[in-house]
Amino acid sequence: MFTVFTIVLYAVSAVLVIWSIVEAIRNRPANTMLLGATALLLLLLIVQLVLSIATFGSTDGIDPLLYFGYVITAILVIGLAGFWAFAELSRWGPGVLAAAGLTVIVMIERLDQIWQ
Repeated sequence: MFTVFTIVLYAVSAVLVIWSIVEAIRNRPANTMLLGATALLLLLLIVQLVLSIATFGSTDGIDPLLYFGYVITAILVIGLAGFWAFAELSRWGPGVLAAAGLTVIVMIERLDQIWQ
């Protein structure tokens, strides 16, 4: 979709995944900074949804159900993982964030493929 914005999404997702893995290995629950990074990724995904809606009329040949299904699913995955990490006071909270971050990275790649 937007090359710079896609790179920012990849970067934030990768930082979240690496940070979550480190916290899980250290056997620590998700702290406020890690949850803040999750909220930042969630906010960026919502911005992507808004930008996609705004520019969707100028595209041709994109299945809206497929594309917006991926966007909304990515938002739900990271939102639910953030809530789970907030509620889980063991190392499995960051583990869930790491898994959700990896899932979102794959979904961002697929969104980029669909958009082009």
